[in-house]
Amino acid sequence: MAAKTVLDNGVRLLSEKLPQAYSVTVGLWVEVGSRDEPTSLGGVSHFIEHMAFKGTGRRSALDIAREIDRLGGHANAFTGKENTCFHAKALAENMAELCDILCDIMLRPAYDPVELERERQVILQEISFVDDSPDELVHVLFCQRFWPDHALGRPILGSEESVAGLGRQAMLDYMEQNYSPANLVVSAVGDIDHGRLEGLLGDVLGALPARPKRAPRQAPVVSPGLLIAPRELEQVQVAIGAPAPATAAPDRFAAAVLNSILGGSMSSRLFQEVRERRGLAYSIYSYLSSYSDAGMLGVSMGVAPEKAAEAVAVVLDEMERVGQAGAVSHEELTHAKDHLKGSILLSAENPESRMSRLARNEFSFGRHVPMDEVIARLEAVEIEQVRDLARHNLGRDKLGLTILGAVDETALAKEIGL
Repeated sequence: MAAKTVLDNGVRLLSEKLPQAYSVTVGLWVEVGSRDEPTSLGGVSHFIEHMAFKGTGRRSALDIAREIDRLGGHANAFTGKENTCFHAKALAENMAELCDILCDIMLRPAYDPVELERERQVILQEISFVDDSPDELVHVLFCQRFWPDHALGRPILGSEESVAGLGRQAMLDYMEQNYSPANLVVSAVGDIDHGRLEGLLGDVLGALPARPKRAPRQAPVVSPGLLIAPRELEQVQVAIGAPAPATAAPDRFAAAVLNSILGGSMSSRLFQEVRERRGLAYSIYSYLSSYSDAGMLGVSMGVAPEKAAEAVAVVLDEMERVGQAGAVSHEELTHAKDHLKGSILLSAENPESRMSRLARNEFSFGRHVPMDEVIARLEAVEIEQVRDLARHNLGRDKLGLTILGAVDETALAKEIGL
């Protein structure tokens, strides 16, 4: 059973009681991420997330780690393009201490100068790691090309230049501007009583001064086309993407079915055609990235340089084919729905997944969305919806294609018709 309370200053408290649970999973979410950063502050949201565990006015970094361990739990945080989350899990009997730690690290980080410089080096190494990981770097390059001159196209980590220039005061100012009650959601699941959650957090979070929400976001403009980034690699890394529905768009369920059919499983079209029948790639898959005002259906694969043109051509043909009349059978549609339904229901067995789902539904819809409602909307998707979405969004004039590696650009362009 899900419950919701909105404090006078705008903080939203969400909870869902899970029968037979021994633990509680609590997430403090801020509706601000890398897309809300100006270029000069690229990576500041991620840097703030890192600094949360490096000490507060009450606790050192070691104190935080020891207290979480003593509670028999674990804590972590992550930064996305539209939100930041500080989360932890512990035995239900230790919920009060858990909430105290989470509030402390999120609201009162010390930003000790020594720790800050040390963590800056860690993040710079993280950026270098991505630069040295072709299967990750290709997606960074793709997003920059697909959404140029827009924060959605920039990496969450920021650049070496922007991270090197981030100072303590810039982080404090960014928190002051964006970590406002109106942007804050608490999501808690497990052996939890909503009234107790209100008692533990109502006074602490309710005392935060009310401030406006973050600045309104501007939707990105897609820039389709080809980008080749030469690099000497054993494998060529390929990222292909097309526009897709936003998080709350009416056709988001058709997009999920389309993604499943195209490359969302081992029985999908791309996996079977590219890997199983032709042996062109070891890893190939498709995925959906959805945001509040934009989305992208992507395909990722790694292939031998001499096979790159053929593999890309096969993928583009399949993306085009799925939008043709009669291309998707009722059996294929049912199979995709069953696969998605299984994934959705299995994820419901994971408390962290439920905690995340509770918060994300609040951001997207302003309410709890019951699981049976999601399944019903999924089951209602018809072949025509999938076909029309594919035909409208997967045409070659809509696609972005990024290739990282050593390929013949002229030969490739001729082969794939882009």
